[in-house]
Amino acid sequence: MTPTFTVFTPTYNRAYILPKLYESLCAQTHKDFEWLIVDDGSTDETEALILLWQKNVNGFEICYTKKENGGKPRAINTGVVLARGEYFFMVDSDDYLKPDAVEKMAKWVEEIKECENFIGVGAAKGYPDGTYLKGMPPMVNEDGFVDATNLERNLYNLDADMCEAYRTEIFRKFPMAEWPGEKFAPEQIALNEIALAGYKLRWHPDIVYICDYLEDGLTKGSRQLEKNNPMGYAMMYNHMLRYGYGPKRKFRCACQAIALAVYGKHPEYLLQMNSKWYVLLALPFGLVLAVRRALQFRKV
Repeated sequence: MTPTFTVFTPTYNRAYILPKLYESLCAQTHKDFEWLIVDDGSTDETEALILLWQKNVNGFEICYTKKENGGKPRAINTGVVLARGEYFFMVDSDDYLKPDAVEKMAKWVEEIKECENFIGVGAAKGYPDGTYLKGMPPMVNEDGFVDATNLERNLYNLDADMCEAYRTEIFRKFPMAEWPGEKFAPEQIALNEIALAGYKLRWHPDIVYICDYLEDGLTKGSRQLEKNNPMGYAMMYNHMLRYGYGPKRKFRCACQAIALAVYGKHPEYLLQMNSKWYVLLALPFGLVLAVRRALQFRKV
């Protein structure tokens, strides 16, 4: 039987923290889901741990696949292909869910079931003490939700981390960006491409997902990520040129994209960029910024 949700977790050397997520899934009040783990080349005890859990009676199926280390975007793309659930719900390996998370998500996806321009539903992430990541809840209407695209999130206090369950069939059409030889590109490239295609989410203010950011997590090493994956970020800034921003912001995005492409030793990427006039105007400034970026990255 096809589950309503695929709870998807990409992981790399997180055997020490994964049990917390596993226990939270076992505690779910609604278990119409599979747990799909894509192991991105772990060298710790992750595989043995998951094989042990697969032998237990959990009330949900645990699916596991291991691949060569290639970074989170590739792990997500692998997961979307393998997912059997109608909705794809990403939960990172260092986080966990409140006991009623899947139950609430199941109720909310029923409400948008017949809405073709909705790709899914969203809810809030919080800290273990129950506070919102941003310190304040999302702005919602009198019915307790807000309908918005990913590009409209900042209008409703949705710009802090949220969690989403996407219709798998549609989500597959918008793969995470990848650059050969690099292991990361921001997820917002794909998520904002979904927004540009006109798809909305119905966001709820309930905290269903608990974050426990770790020192070895992606968020903690954002500057290191940019240094190691300049083309992934160049693609992000290039994509931002399509968002309808004003001239000043578009100019800054063009400068950043140029600088990172030059730093990443792929100046030919400039020929593929959006908004060619902005790229041409920003070129000398972007080249200067590339030198500055190189000096900044030396300190990382």
